[in-house]
Amino acid sequence: MIYLIIASVLKGLLLFLNLYSWIIVADAVFTIFTRPKDRDNILKQILRRIADPLNRVFRKALRKLSAAMPVDLSPMLSLVAIWILYQLIHQFYEHLINRFYFYYWQQFS
Repeated sequence: MIYLIIASVLKGLLLFLNLYSWIIVADAVFTIFTRPKDRDNILKQILRRIADPLNRVFRKALRKLSAAMPVDLSPMLSLVAIWILYQLIHQFYEHLINRFYFYYWQQFS
């Protein structure tokens, strides 16, 4: 029973990470294809508020490494970090599900 609860929480976390990665991609696309002098629309502001906490961490790190970067690589680094975390959680989820089915199969067969 506890396996199913943990698996459900992990599946929800995987869904959240997938959605968050798409938000970062959409924010980066809005940044690329809008001019700086254009007024920010509400969708761009919402995406920026959601994506900036993670991007800000990588922006600070990149600023310390190289001050003269002409391109902001923080969305790409954020996506790589999310994808690595996603794969780790997904592997744990698969292991948990396999273990549950093995346990279930042995008890009822």
